[in-house]
Amino acid sequence: MKITKRQLKRIIKEEKARLREYGDQQQSAADRAIGTYFDVRMMESFTALVDDIYNNAMDAAREDGMLDDEAYDAVLAGIRKLVEEEIMEMRY
Repeated sequence: MKITKRQLKRIIKEEKARLREYGDQQQSAADRAIGTYFDVRMMESFTALVDDIYNNAMDAAREDGMLDDEAYDAVLAGIRKLVEEEIMEMRY
């Protein structure tokens, strides 16, 4: 079966829309997990720790001569990497 370029573009467009919709469902699952299963004190501790890591890293980046927007991008990328690496370790 041959597919025309027009059909392929339509299929890709439909799949992108489906994936966006699935992503919205995932966010709802995340909100449910946070609201139902997460310990509030542990979440507060986690949030405070991430905030401390962020502020410490921003201060260090500024001292190293980075501009705020440049430091912000680098620090957030570092935090994301740490979290993603930890998530990879959590697989059941």
